[in-house]
Amino acid sequence: MFFHRILLPTDGSATAQRAALVAADMAKRYGAVLEIISVIDPSPFLYFPDSGGEAMSYYLEASESAARQGIEHAEDAAKSCGVDFTSQILREHGPAPAIVAHAKQTACDMIVIGSHGRRGLDAVLLGSVAQKVLTLAEVPVFVIK
Repeated sequence: MFFHRILLPTDGSATAQRAALVAADMAKRYGAVLEIISVIDPSPFLYFPDSGGEAMSYYLEASESAARQGIEHAEDAAKSCGVDFTSQILREHGPAPAIVAHAKQTACDMIVIGSHGRRGLDAVLLGSVAQKVLTLAEVPVFVIK
């Protein structure tokens, strides 16, 4: 099996940074293009519309900064491996469905994603984007812990 386009979703976390290194190395080995994305989910403010513009502005600025940092780290990993890449920030409700939809739209044939390894109540309350991507994706998903 050969991979031509590998999707790397990043949130800037340590596990996402490890996933970036693995994805860049895989892209180099297969001669694939690395598609780097970060998803900003504006959903919290749908549930608390009276929270005010200041809170939403702060949340979006912090999210945008984290997304840019995650993408920059992934771009550096791609550059160090000498692989072609594209990158963008998506603003979508629900990161997992957005990741899977983007993989389909851009004809990615593999997803490499970091997982925080949440268990118990944390997993129930916070959910796992990686787990949801595994459930929804139609292409192979390589999870980095």
